[in-house]
Amino acid sequence: MRKKILCLLSLFFIFSLLMGDEISDTQKRLEKIQKDLQEMEKKATQTSQKKKTTDVQLQTTLKEKQKVELEKKKTEEIFKQKQQELTKVSTELKSVDEQVRELKTLQNNQLNLLLRLRINSSTTKIKPKEEHCLTAMTAQTREKLNQLGDVQVVLSEEKKEVGKEVTVVKSDLYAKTNLSKKLNTTVKTLETQKKQLTKEEQKLQNQITQLRKDAAQLEALIASLTAKSKASGEISEAYKNSFKSIAWPLRGKIIRNFGQETRSYGTSVISNGIDIAVPEWTTVVASDDGEVVFSGPYGGQGKLIIIDHKNGFFTVYSYNNELLVSRGAQVKKGQPIAKSGMTGSASEPCLHFEVRKDGKAVNPLAYLE
Repeated sequence: MRKKILCLLSLFFIFSLLMGDEISDTQKRLEKIQKDLQEMEKKATQTSQKKKTTDVQLQTTLKEKQKVELEKKKTEEIFKQKQQELTKVSTELKSVDEQVRELKTLQNNQLNLLLRLRINSSTTKIKPKEEHCLTAMTAQTREKLNQLGDVQVVLSEEKKEVGKEVTVVKSDLYAKTNLSKKLNTTVKTLETQKKQLTKEEQKLQNQITQLRKDAAQLEALIASLTAKSKASGEISEAYKNSFKSIAWPLRGKIIRNFGQETRSYGTSVISNGIDIAVPEWTTVVASDDGEVVFSGPYGGQGKLIIIDHKNGFFTVYSYNNELLVSRGAQVKKGQPIAKSGMTGSASEPCLHFEVRKDGKAVNPLAYLE
């Protein structure tokens, strides 16, 4: 009878150990999934925000592009009109210049002829009829030259002013053309970026959906295993209720609190513990008696230690530079277990500390001395 009792006790002890290991392993898988889920939700929120920002930029750029195209079209019409004006003035001026040249040639011929007539008639008192007519013609030619000279001056000034206007409009058209090209490039870039963000957003949403399913399954499994542990008597209710005051793993400024935290781009994440800022290589101690069930690198947690306090509670110590205890070690409250650091996803030297009750994260400040 005594041997049977010892055998049953041995089987019960082995069952309890196996059950504890199974809960611990499952809990670690759940923690990783929850961390991955938080990261995915954060990325999805940021991606959604980027997509909205990109869409706003795209719509703004399209409106600006439409406005520039309209202005460019008007400028092209003005440029065409000014070029026509310049061509007209240039043609008129060219015609006047030609007439002036012809009249000057005529005037020279008339003056030469008049001079010869006067020389020939120097001995005669009465001027010949030809000289009188030639003098009148020369006077008419001079008058026409004066008139055309005035027209020539006016047309030259007009050509100069229209030429300046053409230069200004041409420069404006060049600037609007370049701006239109830049806006076209920006629109194409933003459209490509929007498509990429849409694909990334969909991919992240699919991953989030899958992670939520995995987390729900593990939550249910942990609840089942914890219930079995309670039924087997592995966790003492008296000891469980005694977990009311635990030691600080180290002292420092709390830079991240337990619960939901709002970050940049309006995103929010859930913190399962607290982050305590301390210099690297600060000694980390166990918050209470227990068994080390995990000791080693663990993704974004960096170098990680998890202690099972055998009363339904676990404590978690992340971001360490060095681990001083191994898995399976029995530790006492206040015993050094690690050196703090900035490993994993830590953005500054600190310790990430969690308290888990029946597999659920609880606020460590409710238990710390």
